[in-house]
Amino acid sequence: MARIDAERRDLTLTIVVYGAPKVGKTTILHCIQDRVTPERRGARVPFGTDAGVAPMLDWLPLELGMVGGWRTAVNLYAIPDQRHADATRRLILADADGVLFAADSQAGRLTENVAALCSLRDNLDDADGHARDVPLVFLYTKQDLPAELLLTLDALNAELNPGALPAFACSALRGEGVLEGLHSVISAVTRPHVAAGRQP
Repeated sequence: MARIDAERRDLTLTIVVYGAPKVGKTTILHCIQDRVTPERRGARVPFGTDAGVAPMLDWLPLELGMVGGWRTAVNLYAIPDQRHADATRRLILADADGVLFAADSQAGRLTENVAALCSLRDNLDDADGHARDVPLVFLYTKQDLPAELLLTLDALNAELNPGALPAFACSALRGEGVLEGLHSVISAVTRPHVAAGRQP
C-alpha cells in the first residue's frame, strides 16, 4: 500500500507488472528504464541472480517529481510466475497500489493469460480472503509479431477484460504502448491521493 509522509508531502507507490511466463514482464521494465529521463529513474536491481537462478523479482524505482503537491515515487516490480516465487509474489502484491497486467497477444497463449489473471485475483486477496480492489491496466504484448498469430484487441478484451478497463496494444521491444499503459495505471493510482488537495 502507499507509503505516506504527510509532513514532508512524500508519497511512495507500488505497481506490479504481472502476467504469465514469457509474456515480457522484465522486457517491459527494461523498456521503461530506457525511455524515461535519467532524473526520473534509478538503477534496475534484479534480485536472486546467483548461480544462474532466475531473479525472484525485478525492481525499477521511478521518481515522478511533484504530483498534485506531493513528491511522488513509484516502485515498479515484475515477478516471475513460477511456483518458487509464490511467497515473493504474495508479499509484493499485498503492497500493490496498482497492477499492469501483461497478456501475450498470441492466440496460442490465451489459456495461459486466463490462468495468470485468475492467479492475480487469488493473490490479491487480503489476509481475510477478501478481494482487494486495485487499479488494473492491461498491456497486450508482442504486437510486433505477424498479425496471423495474434488475437484482435476486441477478442483479447472479450476474454480478459470484459469490464473495459484501460488496455493498450504494445511491443516492449519497439517501445510501443508501454509508457502509455504505465501512465494510465499511475494516473489511476495517484488520483485518489491528490484529488482536490486531499490529504492521503
